[in-house]
Amino acid sequence: MTFPIRSQSRRRGISRRHALGGLAAIVLLPFRAAAQPTLAPTPAQTEGPFYPRSLPADRDADLTQVVGRAGRAQGVILYLSGRVLTREGQPRPGTTIELWQCDARGRYHHVGDMREPRDDNFQGYGTTTTDAAGRYAFKTIRPVAYPGRPPHLHVKVHPADTAALTTQIYIKGDITGGDAVLRSSPEGTLERLSMVLAPALGRESGALAGTFDFVV
Repeated sequence: MTFPIRSQSRRRGISRRHALGGLAAIVLLPFRAAAQPTLAPTPAQTEGPFYPRSLPADRDADLTQVVGRAGRAQGVILYLSGRVLTREGQPRPGTTIELWQCDARGRYHHVGDMREPRDDNFQGYGTTTTDAAGRYAFKTIRPVAYPGRPPHLHVKVHPADTAALTTQIYIKGDITGGDAVLRSSPEGTLERLSMVLAPALGRESGALAGTFDFVV
């Protein structure tokens, strides 16, 4: 007569432990979610018509000087830096980043841009790889406007485990009204793709610095 009572009591104990365990999981779930915030991915934008058809021999992270040429690029020097992060805010080391833009005269070093004159001392295209903390850095020039487009930088980010991100970076405060690329972009895109420039302390006189983080 005692065996059924013990078995029933044991089953109640097990059920109670399961119920408490499930309750604990439900209680802890919001805290775990809060500990891993999700960042909004960086908006993508068109590659544009002037991505290099063939990559230049000199394609390092300094676009202001071309190997074999004594001259320096025209324009205001810009030190661009930042990080590449996952949506969970973790760094993405070993990520390749490509950067290309027009020169200070508004000309691209591209066979499709036949406008002259060009600044042959400007590299026009560069690439770098993020370090262990997901950081990158370029030395280039402040982007300038040309007919139909406000100042912008073209960027392509290549994470190892997901599709590449192609986008553009704008300068906060520059006039962008009427730009077809931004006009066709979702609301809020310009704000999320704009960076603030400030004097680059400890660098060349008049040089600027800007920071932009990519989330992919």
